[in-house]
Amino acid sequence: MNEKQQPRNTEVPRALHAGQRVRDSAFDTVYPDDVRRVSARFWTPVEVAMTAGRWLAGLGAHSVLDVGSGAGKFCIVANLASGRTVTGVEQRAHLIDIANAATHSYGAAAQYLHGTLEVVDPERFDAFYLFNPFGENLYHPDEQFDAEPELSALRYLHDLSIVEHWLDHAPVDTCFVTYHGFGGRIPGNYALVRAQAKGSDQLRLWRKTRSGRAESFTLELDAARAQAPKLQADRTRVTRR
Repeated sequence: MNEKQQPRNTEVPRALHAGQRVRDSAFDTVYPDDVRRVSARFWTPVEVAMTAGRWLAGLGAHSVLDVGSGAGKFCIVANLASGRTVTGVEQRAHLIDIANAATHSYGAAAQYLHGTLEVVDPERFDAFYLFNPFGENLYHPDEQFDAEPELSALRYLHDLSIVEHWLDHAPVDTCFVTYHGFGGRIPGNYALVRAQAKGSDQLRLWRKTRSGRAESFTLELDAARAQAPKLQADRTRVTRR
């Protein structure tokens, strides 16, 4: 960390480095009021981001992409908790500015790309984080964050197809975490590695176990249900050792 990256707030980074609990209300003080008010709806809870970051690090991930990074909360927490490089892609320019300010305040090593998924080179990353990033396209306008970007059902399907393409063409051992799902399908050569109730939904960790293109795709919830018995059996074997 160079001099320009020295955190203004040292208590939160210190706690995250140590794996200690940080309340969302405490973390969110770095944000403007309008961003803080919608934190529970739009931004990843601290506990969820800590867990996801450490799960990805545990599988050897080095470069993580947060799709739809918003105000940067996941990127900051995951970086400080795991030490991994985290990048966010966000289509709202003013949220990029807010995320950069928060990142500087906490001294995190996170960076942000401004634009839609077309600006991303997925080969730069070996892990992805997906917190229902496209669901806002289907919200009523009164429930959307703002009207700045193009939001539509067509855009929803377009972005889903891009992420599915990324996952299908990714090298073996690529991993990703979903929280509140991502709306798309899981390629058949990905295995459910971990699943845990966190925050207001399930947190799931997936890893590509076989190289090449998938022969089939399955909706995430169906894939998770199909693989849950094996995951439970694996946990039982570990417990008994």
